[in-house]
Amino acid sequence: MHRYLWLSYPLALDGPRPPAIPPPELTDLYTIAQDGAGVQILRVANHTGTHVDTPCHVVEGAVRITDFRPEEMIFMRPAVIDLRLPDATVAMPADLERFAGTLRHADLALFRFGYGEVRRTDPKRFCTRCPGLGVESARWLRRTCPDLRALGLDVPSVAVIACLESTMPAHNELLSGVGRRFLIIEEMNLDQDLSRLIEVRINPWLVEGMDSGPCTIVGVLEDKE
Repeated sequence: MHRYLWLSYPLALDGPRPPAIPPPELTDLYTIAQDGAGVQILRVANHTGTHVDTPCHVVEGAVRITDFRPEEMIFMRPAVIDLRLPDATVAMPADLERFAGTLRHADLALFRFGYGEVRRTDPKRFCTRCPGLGVESARWLRRTCPDLRALGLDVPSVAVIACLESTMPAHNELLSGVGRRFLIIEEMNLDQDLSRLIEVRINPWLVEGMDSGPCTIVGVLEDKE
């Protein structure tokens, strides 16, 4: 028996977002009152809320979200890494070394910085002061974890937004390479009990020509019963 839970947040018009991302807009095209049925128009940047980055996000001509096969969105060996760091801290390889045994055979690493509560209580701090990874830690993951196919975090970017110029290349370190098929999932909902997590399923928006996009994520838990 299994239980299921959302590891993504609903897309919200007033949800937290990094300074460079504009707010979503939702408008009525038709309404039930006037037209008998409702149709709405959603305008949203594709890196809003819980979303998945693909290599094409930072590498010209690399694989896009529609190039991935369905089975590449299913992860059977997720590892939850609790890495509590101060605001705007760039995680270094020394911070990751103690998790090497857990990460070595994982296909998905979920970094829980503990910022789910910050997202709820202080959205501005969440969007501008969260910790993340730098080039050195991204390089360490790539070298140390050969089975890793994706990385997820409970912060809005794998980079540290407070020092974006020096940490944005962490994306390139994780996503670059001929034929590289790797995913980065940002702003995940990890502030819950994941001690019995055995599977993660990513369901991305599939839009032709889009490099990356919002997604819904389902976690599968082994039932205690």
